[in-house]
Amino acid sequence: MHNSVSQLNIKKTLVVVVVVAVSVIIFSGAFGWDGREKEAGRLAVQSVQEQKSFLQVGEELEYSVSYSFFSIGTVRFKILDESERNGRTIFKAMARIESNPSLNWLKEVHIRFYGEIDDSVFSYYWIGEDSSSSGIDYRSLTFNYADSELVYNNWDVLSSGERKDGKTDTTQIRGLGQDGLSLFFYARQHAREKRNVTVPTFIEDKEANAYINFQDKIEDVDIDAVDYPVETVFLDGKADFVGVVGMTGGFRGWFSNDDARIPIVARLSVWIGSIKVELKSWKRTGWQPPRYVEKN
Repeated sequence: MHNSVSQLNIKKTLVVVVVVAVSVIIFSGAFGWDGREKEAGRLAVQSVQEQKSFLQVGEELEYSVSYSFFSIGTVRFKILDESERNGRTIFKAMARIESNPSLNWLKEVHIRFYGEIDDSVFSYYWIGEDSSSSGIDYRSLTFNYADSELVYNNWDVLSSGERKDGKTDTTQIRGLGQDGLSLFFYARQHAREKRNVTVPTFIEDKEANAYINFQDKIEDVDIDAVDYPVETVFLDGKADFVGVVGMTGGFRGWFSNDDARIPIVARLSVWIGSIKVELKSWKRTGWQPPRYVEKN
């Protein structure tokens, strides 16, 4: 009886890890905005050329996600294309999250996020798809900046093909916004700066704060994908909200110390421990993780 209970607890714990990991990485399908007009103005005048050196169409990044000695899944990011819209350059991006196939007996996870961001890394549209044997759960965010509104929609498409509409909400927003996918690029954009920011964050219709400390602190990091230490810049932070199945606490990230500012390693705190996210493979023209050379 004791062994059965222990096995059940392990299964429940791993389910929590899988769900929390994929939720934390993309901030639980949340969005936030930096409401400071000065900051918005500063970002708006950044050169498009600088942004394009950072946002490269065709870039693909793959990360392994692990808890303790368990490999629990992978996360893949891709910048799909760019276009012009109302005088702005719009980039389309996607993230795909898959659980480790060997854990399918426990919890199978197939999640995809799609987003549109402008060349200052603010969001215009986001949609999330969570697939299961019963169908697909959809959530979307549409940023209507002209009316200072954000529209949230939730609906299901059952395996039979039937659509079931769920919640629809319209929320007033205070400025240019972020969604869960664009926050990944927001962190990259500012990784080499030295400042602290408070990002008001919404999980669906609930508002809270995420605190990010951009430290411009150079550190060396080892990963399995290369046989040398990688030169990175370090940031950390904390979320004051409780996410899916109890996600809360701090996070740390190490980003490549170059113009690409690619996340190399992240460690995310949850109530059951620490989750590690590590760069596994990449496709980006002319890029390799920068080698760390110790300074005298």
